[in-house]
Amino acid sequence: MSVLFAFAFAILFSFVGVLPPGIVNMTVANYSVKKSLKRAKKFINGALLIVFVQSILAFYFATFLESHPQVMNNLKLVGSVVFILLTIFFLGKGIQNFIGSKEEIKKKSTKSKMKPFLHGVFISGLNVFPIPYYAFVSLYLSAFIEDFFTNLVGVAFVFGVTLGTFIVFLCYAYLFRKIKHKVAFFIKNINFIIAIITGLIAFFTIYNLNK
Repeated sequence: MSVLFAFAFAILFSFVGVLPPGIVNMTVANYSVKKSLKRAKKFINGALLIVFVQSILAFYFATFLESHPQVMNNLKLVGSVVFILLTIFFLGKGIQNFIGSKEEIKKKSTKSKMKPFLHGVFISGLNVFPIPYYAFVSLYLSAFIEDFFTNLVGVAFVFGVTLGTFIVFLCYAYLFRKIKHKVAFFIKNINFIIAIITGLIAFFTIYNLNK
């Protein structure tokens, strides 16, 4: 029962954690709408590889983080710096698209600088927040799931996190592609939207660290 509970709750918590718009979700939507569903799925596979590794690290770091909260703060600090840099990057990209001609934008969108799978690995790898998040979830679940910190339960937890994340990414890919004609403004300004998201994440993370 512990294995089933860990698997089910991991799906639930990963679904809730990944569902709000974020840099990875928005990039999935961007691939699906501007390029193709096939390329979006390749990006998802790359992102899921990192999520899988991050959930393993989070599970085994949970006990350590419980007695060393400073490590959690350091991870958040590194993450906030990364998101500040990403905010600057996507703002620049959005401005470039805004002032550039349609022909130039079309040419750039058809010529990818990075393969979707590697792009998924890169973007997901920059996002360090899943590690403290799933470490916290692990600590929370260990309070009422018997023998939570065992290898078998750990495997169930990791696969549950990966599956829940996969479901959310697929929803973003299919839904945004289906309603792409109804969200023209959103699609046109997606780089600005991603920049706002990453900027807010960085701001609130730094704010919480200084409290």
